[in-house]
Amino acid sequence: MTTKIFPDDMKFEPEKLKAAAKKSLENLGVDYVDLLLLHWPDDRVPLSETIPALCELQKQGLTRHIGVSNFNIDHIIEAKKYADVPIVVNQVEFHPFIKQDTLQAFLNNHHILLEAYSPLARGDVFDNDIIKEIADKHNVTPAQISLAWILSDKHRVAIPKTSNPDHLKGNLDAIKVELSADELEKIGKLASSDGRKIEHPDYSPEWDD
Repeated sequence: MTTKIFPDDMKFEPEKLKAAAKKSLENLGVDYVDLLLLHWPDDRVPLSETIPALCELQKQGLTRHIGVSNFNIDHIIEAKKYADVPIVVNQVEFHPFIKQDTLQAFLNNHHILLEAYSPLARGDVFDNDIIKEIADKHNVTPAQISLAWILSDKHRVAIPKTSNPDHLKGNLDAIKVELSADELEKIGKLASSDGRKIEHPDYSPEWDD
């Protein structure tokens, strides 16, 4: 189970962060979560203040692990300076159409997982001829091909969103799809620097790719 703290109302100030995390657990009806994330970098509050507070929540047993979301390399480097427990995840937009090579390489070197949100590119994977052709060959859906491509790298995980039980089963079955090196390469070539599908806020960081 994962929860994220959004940086509105200066919630990344240490005491506000702790209060927001506890409120989130209360809303979820749990004593702890598996993963607690900072939803976006917030340059109004120094990471030298926010990260120690995040680490303290982990030490208090309110979360098993800590991570970040939508952080670029510079933000992660800064965050790691103040973390005395591992930052295990950076959750970012990731799918076959977005270029994240620079960030991926950095995360790999620092043993941080890339957690892909919007792994189906807001449905665009269903309209791509290359992905559809590969899906037909494997007798699976384009969604399963996109997820299989993401999961082909052990440094990545994906969080597809669905409330449909059939779609959920299909998403889970994506792990059984084995793509060839040629298929992985074809899908990998679909990425571009302007391939983002999510409209990000004005305070988004400068992306690495």
